[in-house]
Amino acid sequence: MTVQRRLIQIAAYLAAGGFLLGVFTYLLFPMGRVNAVINQQLAAQGLTLTPGAHKTILPGLAWNDLLLSSDRGALLRCERLKLQLGLLSLLKGRVTVAATASIGSGRLDLEYGVTGKKALVLHADGISLAAVPFFKTVLGAKAGGSLWSEGSVTRGPQGLNGELKLEIRQLEFSGVKLGAFPLPDAANLRSQGMVRVTNGNVRLESFTLQGEGIYMRLSGDIPSGANAANAPLNLVLEIMPKPEFLEKQKLVFMLLARFAASPGVYRLPIRGTLLKPEIL
Repeated sequence: MTVQRRLIQIAAYLAAGGFLLGVFTYLLFPMGRVNAVINQQLAAQGLTLTPGAHKTILPGLAWNDLLLSSDRGALLRCERLKLQLGLLSLLKGRVTVAATASIGSGRLDLEYGVTGKKALVLHADGISLAAVPFFKTVLGAKAGGSLWSEGSVTRGPQGLNGELKLEIRQLEFSGVKLGAFPLPDAANLRSQGMVRVTNGNVRLESFTLQGEGIYMRLSGDIPSGANAANAPLNLVLEIMPKPEFLEKQKLVFMLLARFAASPGVYRLPIRGTLLKPEIL
């Protein structure tokens, strides 16, 4: 046997041994401790997650009928959420975690690169806003529409960079209230925009909502990272109603009169946090 073949054989044995050791450790590691760590991290942001996770056949975690909540109530429901270590990526020297979630009739697929240049790849489609309790719990609103999103983020010397495209088909909402101020009800809106990541900073780039008699544009900085739920918001919502739309909801626009930037244009500064947005 040549020296080269011998070295390859030793490397294969070491890799197999390391894999078996990892599997053995994974099987013996207590789930109670894993769930305790997850709950501790979420509790720091005022969040709870039920029920606890369980192990999957391949290294990973899964939740059935997951419910993410705050002290105000339910925020997100998933029929199933699964996180798994990317074994093929691991063989190529990259550590990745793949996430798949079933939300109502929709699905979200995400790959997060712990190491390497590729940091995030996302695809979501068919997620019904009516199946997301965040809108009722946080905004006091009834919402409808189907969310689609895809994009990627890379890791470089200056931080994370990339973009995520967003589209909500047949968007509608009613009863939205941000702090003391309501928003006008709207239906059959065409909405699309983009989340851009530049050197680690996340910004919503001109998310437009357009329908009969109304045009709105939402933009600004979006909190990210481990404390995103409690980080301050810095968004601006511009509302440009046509006279007939304004007349139908004149009480709402009377309450928003202080935010009139020019005739027919309202600029609403949205502050607070993701879990308590306010117009100030």
